[in-house]
Amino acid sequence: MHCPSSIQEKFVIATAGWFGKFRQQRPAPAKRYNPPRLFPSAMGGHIGAGVDKDAFQMPSPQPSPAGRGGLSTPAPKKTIRILPTAMKEPLQRLAFSCLLIVAVAAALLWSDRHSRHSAQPAEAAAKIAVAILQHSSNPILDDTYKGVLDGLAAKGYRDGEKLAVTTLNAEGDLPTGNLMAQKIAGGGYRLGISISTVMLQALANANRAGHVTHVFGAVTSPVAAGVGIQALDSLDKPPYLTGIGTPQPVAAIFRAAKQAYPDLKTVGVVWNPTEVNSEVCTKLAREVSAELGLTLLEAPVEQTKDVREAAASLVARGAQAFWTGGDASVNNAIDSLIGVAQAARIPVFSNIAGHAHRGGLFDLGADYHQVGAEIGRIAAEILDGADPAQLPVRDFMSNRIILNQQTRAALRDPWQFSPPLLEQAREIIQADGTVQIDEASAKRLGITFPPEVRALVTPPAATAPAPHAWKIKRLLYLESPPAEDAMAGIADGFTAAGLVAGRDYVFSDASAQGDMATLPALADSVNSDGTELLMPLSTPTLQIALQKVKNIPIVFTFVADPVLAGAGQDNEHHLPRVTGVYVQGPYGEMADLLAHYFPKLRRIGTLFSPAEVNSVNNKDRFVQEAGKRGIEVVTVPVNSMGELADAALALAAQPIDAIVQTPDNQTIAGFVAIAQAAARARKPLFAFTEAAVAQGAALGYTLDYHQAGVDAAAKAIAVMRGKAPGEIPFTRPSKISLVVSEDNARALGLALPAELVARADKRLGKSP
Repeated sequence: MHCPSSIQEKFVIATAGWFGKFRQQRPAPAKRYNPPRLFPSAMGGHIGAGVDKDAFQMPSPQPSPAGRGGLSTPAPKKTIRILPTAMKEPLQRLAFSCLLIVAVAAALLWSDRHSRHSAQPAEAAAKIAVAILQHSSNPILDDTYKGVLDGLAAKGYRDGEKLAVTTLNAEGDLPTGNLMAQKIAGGGYRLGISISTVMLQALANANRAGHVTHVFGAVTSPVAAGVGIQALDSLDKPPYLTGIGTPQPVAAIFRAAKQAYPDLKTVGVVWNPTEVNSEVCTKLAREVSAELGLTLLEAPVEQTKDVREAAASLVARGAQAFWTGGDASVNNAIDSLIGVAQAARIPVFSNIAGHAHRGGLFDLGADYHQVGAEIGRIAAEILDGADPAQLPVRDFMSNRIILNQQTRAALRDPWQFSPPLLEQAREIIQADGTVQIDEASAKRLGITFPPEVRALVTPPAATAPAPHAWKIKRLLYLESPPAEDAMAGIADGFTAAGLVAGRDYVFSDASAQGDMATLPALADSVNSDGTELLMPLSTPTLQIALQKVKNIPIVFTFVADPVLAGAGQDNEHHLPRVTGVYVQGPYGEMADLLAHYFPKLRRIGTLFSPAEVNSVNNKDRFVQEAGKRGIEVVTVPVNSMGELADAALALAAQPIDAIVQTPDNQTIAGFVAIAQAAARARKPLFAFTEAAVAQGAALGYTLDYHQAGVDAAAKAIAVMRGKAPGEIPFTRPSKISLVVSEDNARALGLALPAELVARADKRLGKSP
């Protein structure tokens, strides 16, 4: 019998006894000794490669003592068998290594005892992570989003207090929405909330494993969405999914239209067959049209930019009116549809409440703020502990009727609102543009106007009212978050000045949807549609307006360089009928930031659009400012939106240290593709808009586009009150904001200095 002598040898034998008894010693052929190589064992540790693995036989699990449950391992055998000489030395080495590992692990656990205990209260006090996924920015979905937050707040769940809400907006781009849905499904959120049918489908597909509880709303037909919901008012659905449907009252609005104009025979509809919600509404429209003896003319489209042409084709085919249901593509281009209708002097009636404010005849649809509030209530119920598997999907409908007498008066046919429709209307836009809403209607809506809101309705006594209700057109080249900020700033500027919509001014909006060929026609229409003041947003719209519009004052904003666009020689000396606010990017400030905080980034890349004069100008200015600081800039042209993704990948593949994306209409609208290319190549990404940071950039140096809108509103009001535009100098917003995302920076392999983060005006993401 071999007797263990050293401590190391005793530990080896004891360890062998713990794993199981050894097999009987058998003669082994003489062989060369190989140093042990470690390989994973079945128990999660490692066993030496020079050891006979079969010698370690794991004992069968035995029932644990009564009352403890589970399985227990038998005590080590006391019988010790002699180890073969060839395997003893490797086991000695292994055992000694194991002993060291155990000792180090014990020391680490002991040293970490305080941090483990102190982390527990912080985790308990952590905010609940909730993500909201929105398809695009428009009044309906924005109302739903606000309602969601209000519904959560009503139950005690406010963003920044109990909740940490992350808002993701695809801005109408489905691939972007799918990527955002994947982020929610795998991003550690307690709850994901989707707004619209398209985003329900995106998040449901990304979340098939059910890692995130999913609440949805603003969906026409949850069953038809194809996400596993078999029926309403039933639990036959994915257990992690619940929400509400909001069916559009299609039959009711067609009947109301027939009552308003009994001679109605032909109704046109533009719709996108790829949208399930639109298909559901169109099928209902076919049924009720057949019932009422109407002919439904259909014009299918695949993209928002096709809506105007499709609507014009329906007019040519004899449509006497347009109807639109829950179609996201048409909703995003509703101004184009209404513009075609106004030119033909035929009405638009809509199941989307709010279109009457844009020039439609009447709306009969859901109150989407209340829809959102109901979504928020369901989400709060789940956060309170309710099981989503036990919450059936139901329809929720709160109808809202809006009538536009001003539109009705301009129609070619004698449409008349019936007394029941007038009685049920929550809002009536009168012929003079004023909006009628009485206290009874407000009470039915659950609205109580606080004093500060009432104060906005009546202008201060010291404020001189505008001479009459000016017709103001805001002309866009392409919708984007910065442009929307500027639009909101214009509206807020008018309100802050004490002017009242409908009494002092009437806004109408038109967008080319990124189609340069559409802009001239939009600008031409300004000369004949009664517009009294034009507000172009973007350099292309200003350039076209200068060419096409001759006798109407122009106040621009969201323009990079008005001098380059042909509006004048400098800020003080410009065309007599033009003034405005330009938003030339802080290129010198960005170059200074790179040189100071990131001196190793010496070769920078950027994309630009040769067809956009503002894009070329922005690129040239940044190249100039970077060159002054010894930074080289590599530029890659992009000729169309279709080329953007490939161009971004090509740029990221170049031998550059980072990407600094100068702004233009194409790169702002398609920034997600640039962010994806940078992330794939692990290239730091910088930009000039807050939206770009939200979409993946590490930081952005940005102007305040909302303030640019407010400043433009002030200039427009001065023109309305008699001042000549030529006497008002061009200006630039003074505020420059630094926006950072530590999460994005880490994902791009960039370390943001603490001093830089402390300077930031805004920090996006989860990082504290």
